[in-house]
Amino acid sequence: MNLSLTLKQTGLPLLVLTLVSTISALPAKAQVKLNPPRPVQVVQSGDKVDQEALKKKSAQVIELLTQEKYEDARRLLSRDLAIELTADQMAEIWANLIEVTGPVKKIVGYRVIPTINANIVVVETQFNSKTDEFIITFNQQGDIVGVNFPNVASVDEIAQIVVNAVAANDFARARGYLHPTLKTEILPTRLQTSWQKIQQESGLFERIDNIDVLSSSSVDQSNIVVVEAKFQKGIRTFFFIFDNNSRITGIDLAQ
Repeated sequence: MNLSLTLKQTGLPLLVLTLVSTISALPAKAQVKLNPPRPVQVVQSGDKVDQEALKKKSAQVIELLTQEKYEDARRLLSRDLAIELTADQMAEIWANLIEVTGPVKKIVGYRVIPTINANIVVVETQFNSKTDEFIITFNQQGDIVGVNFPNVASVDEIAQIVVNAVAANDFARARGYLHPTLKTEILPTRLQTSWQKIQQESGLFERIDNIDVLSSSSVDQSNIVVVEAKFQKGIRTFFFIFDNNSRITGIDLAQ
């Protein structure tokens, strides 16, 4: 049974997750004094996109995360995403990020990218040690359906995180590495359904036996990571496709 999820624009099968690693404690609050703006109502009429409203709502999310006001940040998410993603999970993801990058210093700029199924806001952000990008994905109703954090792990580490997170039924975190344009279509429940079908065929997940990183493509700078996972009924091989920003653009779970 083919259990891949397909990216319409490229034809690549898709499944994605969020960066999570164990931490002992949250770091000190970022040294940024920002008052969260009042909630922004994003209204879109026909093909016209209110870019300023999208930018303001994106900034609001980052400012609230910077202030460690995770419950307030959750209230800005779409209903389905907020149900799956708890404040504690957001706190863990944020702590993992700034442990590597240092605290947020300021937002440098925005790019709004309208697409067929979503509107994407790329927020260039200066941290203490680097400048990187958040990607906020809005559906056509102006609801936030995805937040991509800067990647702080290698592609093989991300692949391992993906498998272990799905195996732990943490599908909201798993979805975090999904390509932004797919976040309007693929919600945690869809990931859960795919994983349940895999276990019906192969039995319960036991462990990861091996991870290999194949050579980058000279055409599009993509990487392929091959994960051999042990299930009760044998070994199953998963193929992860990464772009040059270490974001998963495809996963083949059919083997």
